Amino acid sequence: MIPAKAFILIGGKSKRFGSPKWKVVIDGNTVLDRIWGSCTKFENRFVVGKEKHADLNKPFIQDELKLNAPINGLYTALKNTKTDWNLLLSCDLPLVESDIFLKLWESRNEKCDAVIPIANGKIQVTCGFYHNRILPTIEHEIQKENYRLFKLLEKLNPTFVDFGNDHRFLNMNTEKDYEEILNYITERD
Repeated sequence: MIPAKAFILIGGKSKRFGSPKWKVVIDGNTVLDRIWGSCTKFENRFVVGKEKHADLNKPFIQDELKLNAPINGLYTALKNTKTDWNLLLSCDLPLVESDIFLKLWESRNEKCDAVIPIANGKIQVTCGFYHNRILPTIEHEIQKENYRLFKLLEKLNPTFVDFGNDHRFLNMNTEKDYEEILNYITERD
């Protein structure tokens, strides 16, 4: 068991996708159910978003702020936790698996503020562990209207974990991305 909480973000407007990504079905399960299942080794799991949908049957925390940015989800998570380490995970990554989180967890150290994967040549800021001691830094960045998690990392002491080219980090932001993920799953099976 990982002594941390997992916070799964569903708060985006999904403008590029056209509908809520977390409801889309991949290989027989919704994206949210797939991601929820990958987080079973956590002490607690929560869904974070703008509003609780009637068909959402998981523990839910409403975003603390009105802004539409992943930093809002991280801020909300850290405002609602007592654990030192917390996983931030976006529904943009529907193929993540539990061994990813174990590898990240084992890579943390006393000096780092965040443990973030690098996969497919990209820093995966919405799939990482963040220490709750960074909450004042997040608050400061939000006050300055700096909403990008990439910019936040510049103010922290992150540890990066290289996953190389890994299909589990395929990002789903558009219908085309969704089709590519479905094609990948079909070819894999």
